[in-house]
Amino acid sequence: MQNGVKKLYGKIQKTLISLIPENWKSIYLYASVINGRNGEMYFYYYPKKIIKSKPINCYEVASKFGIDETKYNRRLKKLYEHIKELNTYAFPRWTNITIIIKNNTFTIEYKYNRLVNSHYNDEERRIIWCYKYLNTPIESLSIKDRALIDTYKEDSDIKPTIYTEFLSSTMHDKDSKSEEQENDIEDNKILNQILKY
Repeated sequence: MQNGVKKLYGKIQKTLISLIPENWKSIYLYASVINGRNGEMYFYYYPKKIIKSKPINCYEVASKFGIDETKYNRRLKKLYEHIKELNTYAFPRWTNITIIIKNNTFTIEYKYNRLVNSHYNDEERRIIWCYKYLNTPIESLSIKDRALIDTYKEDSDIKPTIYTEFLSSTMHDKDSKSEEQENDIEDNKILNQILKY
């Protein structure tokens, strides 16, 4: 079981990084799995630039970089399948996770929120998540969204579990390729990315 989880961490890291076609500083991913079935997933990354830039939403990448959308969506789906598989190892089963790759570390935060019959809908949770993890400026939010953040309370009886590890050495090897890239090498617009600090 432990080995299976560790292997999945590696697959998630490689698949996630392979989805970013430029140098980056940090990645933040949210995913939910509801009763073993599909929930939702999205991630944002900060490009590595001299001037501070806004986070890029994963669903903007294909059009922004001229990548075949069907192929890119297949990769996103594969990433989500890895995350769903990770959920099968958990007891109790988590409902939503946040993954952060930053400063040479991989952090995963498991949460056990009640997503079914919740006080919050998917969009409200996204607003709260972006405010917390992407530091969305409070002044950029509507009055309604500010009130949502002010009154938000975690809908869970179980405290989050947090796991952190240093990235494996293969994540730094410029010549290493993810499984997806080996299978689709002609799509050279999706480059293997490494941390460059």
